[in-house]
Amino acid sequence: MENDISEEIRKARRLAISLAKEVDFKNQKLWELERKCDETSATLERMVAEKNKLHQSYEKEMKKAQFIELQNRKLKHDFECETRKMQLIELENERLKQDLVPQRKELEQRIKKLEKEEAQNDLERRNLLVEKQKLKALTPLQSDCGVTIQIDDLKKKLVDKDDELNDMEALNQALILREHMSNHELQDARKELISVLPNLLDATTIRVKRMGEVHQKPFQDVCLQKFSLEEWEVRSVELSSLWQEKVNNPSWQPFMKAFKNGKWQEVINEDDSKLKELRSQWGEAVYSAVVDSLLEINEYNPSGRYAVSELWNFKQGRKASLKEAIQCIIQQLKNVKPLKRRSHQLQGKIHQMTVIEAEVVGTQEQFQVLHSSILFIMMNHVCAIRVIEGVLGESVCVLMKFSS
Repeated sequence: MENDISEEIRKARRLAISLAKEVDFKNQKLWELERKCDETSATLERMVAEKNKLHQSYEKEMKKAQFIELQNRKLKHDFECETRKMQLIELENERLKQDLVPQRKELEQRIKKLEKEEAQNDLERRNLLVEKQKLKALTPLQSDCGVTIQIDDLKKKLVDKDDELNDMEALNQALILREHMSNHELQDARKELISVLPNLLDATTIRVKRMGEVHQKPFQDVCLQKFSLEEWEVRSVELSSLWQEKVNNPSWQPFMKAFKNGKWQEVINEDDSKLKELRSQWGEAVYSAVVDSLLEINEYNPSGRYAVSELWNFKQGRKASLKEAIQCIIQQLKNVKPLKRRSHQLQGKIHQMTVIEAEVVGTQEQFQVLHSSILFIMMNHVCAIRVIEGVLGESVCVLMKFSS
């Protein structure tokens, strides 16, 4: 019995020792696992920190890239604006060069005229020298008296020329002021005609046209072919309104410079992406309508980029003059009975506009004649002064000889 108990005790002791060793082994394994876990956690934390750092660097670089892209867009927009300004300046310079051509021709004509007058003055000067030689043959006293009388006559003529020149200058200023006032009245009359013509000339040759406004007929035709009867009209209005907004957008500049008709002009850039897409999707008629509105708005209102009203000759496809519009209204009034007071008032305004236009034409002709007269008088003025200086010098010489 005791042996059994001892055996059980030994077994229990061996089992306890074995279990203790196993516990120690497990503890060793657990410690190693904890160490590896700590290392893994530290590595993971380090990787997470590096990841966060990389993410922050990525966000920082993305912000830099977005800022650079924004700056590039701004610089591109500024460059396009400056390019547009330079193109406008070049066009203005070309226009000024064209305007200078007739002025240069007029200046050349004036130079030729002055050379001719200078030759005439030389002839008169030679004749005057001959007269001086004749005066020298006289006695000193007679020469002195004759020179004095001639000087007095020349002084009187010079005073008369000065008065005449002052009168001409005053008349010139009055005519210039009158011309400015007449031009201002003509512009007001043109604006008044533009405001009342839509109610008077609905089916005539001269009517009011909105320059830069997209023509809707091509949009209606193409939408009638592409869409159903229920929606073609709405789609036509939407499409024409969309392209009208694009035409009015100042940032869209589908133009390029080309040498045409002997000078540089702005024409449509057919390689523009929007115009190419419009032509391929909606056809040539719609494309032509948009191109025409772009050319009109670039000619009549390039800075504001909105449609403006203008008197238009629809028969000849050009800008109508004020005279044509007035004649058209008069013809319309002849075809109806003037029963209303409004027609009488309108006839009065038309008559006043006609008188103003005739006055402007007459004023311009008077201005040209007056300008030529002033130039001629100034030349005579200069010649008279030179003659007086020569005579005075000769008189001094004669008096010195006489005194000696």
